[in-house]
Parts: sequence; structure tokens; C-alpha cells
Amino acid sequence: MDDLAPTPLTAGEQGETGEPRVPYRLFALKDRDTFLVADAFGDVLGAADGLFHDDTRLLSRLRLLIGGKPPALLSASVSQDNVFFTSHSTNQTVQSLGGSSAPHGAIHIERKRFLWSERLYERLRFVNYSRDMVILPVILEYDADFHDMFEVRGSKRKARGRVLPAELNGRSVHFAYQGLDELRRDSVIAFSEPPGRLTPQRAEFMFMLTPDTHFDLYLEVGPVPDHPPTRERWRAAAARARLDMRGRRRR
Repeated sequence: MDDLAPTPLTAGEQGETGEPRVPYRLFALKDRDTFLVADAFGDVLGAADGLFHDDTRLLSRLRLLIGGKPPALLSASVSQDNVFFTSHSTNQTVQSLGGSSAPHGAIHIERKRFLWSERLYERLRFVNYSRDMVILPVILEYDADFHDMFEVRGSKRKARGRVLPAELNGRSVHFAYQGLDELRRDSVIAFSEPPGRLTPQRAEFMFMLTPDTHFDLYLEVGPVPDHPPTRERWRAAAARARLDMRGRRRR
């Protein structure tokens, strides 16, 4: 598959929960046998989108909520070299339990991501542009259905393998699938910060932002466990991904 450009999304598409997909473009990133398709928010809702490796969907849902609400989109783009996807958005009004409420537009949210060595690397940056301290509730919803490309495109299988119970480990969730071919496939979602609440479907965080400050949350998704996400890992992998793309373009 060649490097992918943004593709149009029809207004009638729906996610796996039956939620209507907003009529924004889908954006795609690709690194060898790994590719990611998500909407302009950076969300994956389980229609034709997701994180795929070797034609198996390792991530069928990844949705960001701020105070229980989706953010308001400002812009989205893929870098000229097709390495980075960046989405800019802002919060809807957040009612805070203690501290000050965040009015609409007080928090700037940047989601920047790339693929490298069979992994998704993402940085979520929250910047407080208000004059008050804000206690910001952040939720990430996720899932892994391990559907193959034919299923994602609408084919029905007579039989499927078995999705194993998710394993929680402080700041990561480990999904696994035992296929009919007796091969096991894994998908691990890991966070740089331990969530205040972690379940097999969502991670809940509470960040305190003083005026004119920012906070970064890093996450990684891959077929095998690795070291916890950090700023240093993100920057090092980003540099390697960009250098590798330059080399491929020269060739």
C-alpha cells in the first residue's frame, strides 16, 4: 500500500455503537505493514477506521472526551512528509468539582501522532489559556476487536477465534485474541501517567492546570508490551520515523 492521503468520509457512516459519524475527512498514516485511519478529531470509532497491523485491526476504538463531552474541532492535518497527524481542538464548557469551571475555548487540545516500528505513538497536550486554575477531567475510550480487513469491509465469517479477557496493569491495558489458526494476536495500550480509574474500555484522568501552563499525556499502542511511554521515547521514535521516511523518499 502506498502512503495514504486524507480520504473523504460520508455522513452516513456509523461507528460500532451506532453513533453517527460526523462528516469530516478520515486521515491515514502508514509505516510498512502498520497503518492507522482516524477522523479529524483523531478518534477511532470502529467503522472502517482503526489501527491495523498485518491486516488485523489492533485498535477498533480510541475516543477522547473532555468532561464527558467530545472537544470542538479547530483543524486537522497530515504533515507534508506523511509522518505526523495533528489535530487541534478546544473544550466545551467543563463543570469542575472544586477549582474553577472551564468555559468553552479555555483549553487548547493538541493530538499529535505517528507510526514507527509497528507502534502508534501519540502525545496529547492540554494548554490552559484561561485566567483561572482548571481541574480537567479527561477520558479515553478504547477497544480492540481483532477483525481482519475483510470483516472490516463488511464480510461475515462463519466462525471467529476467541477474544481473551483484557489484562489491566496500572497504566496499561493488554488485549489478546486466540485465532482459529491457533496464533495469538496482542494489542497493548499504555499511558505515561497512571489513570485515576482504569477499566478494559476506558481510562479516566484528572489534570490540574494553572493559568498559561500545559500538561502532556503520552500513549502508545502496539502488538507487544514495551517500556512505559515517555517524552524521551516519543521524541526519539519521532526522529527515527522522520529520518526513515526521508530515506525512503530519496530511494
